Amino acid sequence: MYIQEKKRNPRNGAMILNVVHVALGLLIVILGILTFLDPENHMFFFPVIFFLGGLLNLTDGICISRRSAREKKSRRAGWLLTAVGVFLLVIGGLSALSIWR
Repeated sequence: MYIQEKKRNPRNGAMILNVVHVALGLLIVILGILTFLDPENHMFFFPVIFFLGGLLNLTDGICISRRSAREKKSRRAGWLLTAVGVFLLVIGGLSALSIWR
């Protein structure tokens, strides 16, 4: 008897990605507003904002590059988003070192 492997439902992956976008986007906006209102007292939010932006770009880049295995333009866009995400994580690390020290 042949057992067919279950394929993942693409709608579930898209829904999870949308939830991640909304959650991280709301956190970034809320922290940005708080930081803008009182930058001296909320300076420690800057690295957190960079880290969240990096995570957002990394999730987008990885999902796009996995989804488009045969399309070169989409894969390049995915790798570009991944590179931007890594760059933002590095900037967040440097910001954390300079602020939290």
